[in-house]
Amino acid sequence: MGTVLKIAWRSIWRNRRRTLISMSAVGVGLVLVILYTGMLNGMLGEAKEQLDNIGMGHVEITAAGWRAHRGAAEAIESPDALVAALALPPRSEVGWRVTARCLVSSARASQGIELEGVDWTREALLSAPIRDVRSGALPAPGDERGILIGEKLADRLKVKVGSKVRVMAQRADGEIGAELYRVRGIFHALSATVSERRAFVSRTSARTLLGLGDAAHQVVIQLDRAADAEPVAAALRARLGPRVEVLSYGDLLPMLRNMEALSDFVVWIAALFIYGLVGLGILNTMLMSVLERTREFGVLRAIGTRPGRVVAQVLGESFWIATLSGAAGLAAGLALTWYYSEHTLMVIARGEAIEYAGSVLRSGVRTRFSPGSALTAAGLVYVMALVTALYPAWKVAKLPPAQALTRGRV
Repeated sequence: MGTVLKIAWRSIWRNRRRTLISMSAVGVGLVLVILYTGMLNGMLGEAKEQLDNIGMGHVEITAAGWRAHRGAAEAIESPDALVAALALPPRSEVGWRVTARCLVSSARASQGIELEGVDWTREALLSAPIRDVRSGALPAPGDERGILIGEKLADRLKVKVGSKVRVMAQRADGEIGAELYRVRGIFHALSATVSERRAFVSRTSARTLLGLGDAAHQVVIQLDRAADAEPVAAALRARLGPRVEVLSYGDLLPMLRNMEALSDFVVWIAALFIYGLVGLGILNTMLMSVLERTREFGVLRAIGTRPGRVVAQVLGESFWIATLSGAAGLAAGLALTWYYSEHTLMVIARGEAIEYAGSVLRSGVRTRFSPGSALTAAGLVYVMALVTALYPAWKVAKLPPAQALTRGRV
């Protein structure tokens, strides 16, 4: 085998220009596949792994039927006990919220919002807006009259830090509850909806407003890997039973899950198209090489070289082309995806972000650096190179030696 590869190495450089053109086509095709895959994985990866931009968890637990009506009385009793009983993967974050649809008003305007009663320390691990307070600060522990609102809501109500707002909501007993709050901080959110229609108070304050006891409406779980959401949700459903509803982000955002499946299909179609073009280039290179050396192969056959050895030599030439071009394309593809995972590849919309499929995407697209996906693409180059070399190899191997010596071509 070593001798065959040495001869194949010398053979591919007989026509240096043609070999380099063929290698360039393979390398560029591999780079395009790696870069395109990294771009799609980067976009969808950000959407599903940074759900905290909209305050959503990879898995959420609510009382059965709460999502249909969002009634204050449809709550999970003793949420601390439920959270303590959850067996979650390492590096998971979990917390619970009291949630209500409310009307918030100032002296100059009013707006319908979703009010969330949270533990400030725990919620900072679950919601990106809590970590991005642009004006003022988070309400202090024990501050039951402090409220945190978004920039767009502040503009809508025409309030600032220190202003008073009134919040009204339907209580668990069916009556209307109302409380006065003072704006302690104003947060920034990538999602315009969150910025305009969400506010945060302490859990104790929200319970008082809604007339709730030791209860909560949502248990939110952020996982280290979004891919674990479905199996974790299935395990929790089996453990917790029908008294609660357990949903993964795919259940909450079905369009996002559909986009994941569609993106995988698009990547494969694009890869097949690019590899098909590259494969035709390799086929042309190998055919031309074999046509030019028909007499040489005829001599080899005439002196006793077996057809299998001739086939091995042609496949060896294809192997060297795939190895050199694949290594160059793999290195370039990994370098580009790493670079654009730290820098913006392109801007897809005006503004800071866009809301898509229920999630939020930054307008500046970055790739995801994934050596595993790149190695898979490089492995397909080898398969393609060997498959396309089979026809030229079979063509020359089946030609009788006498005919090869008298004909100048296959």
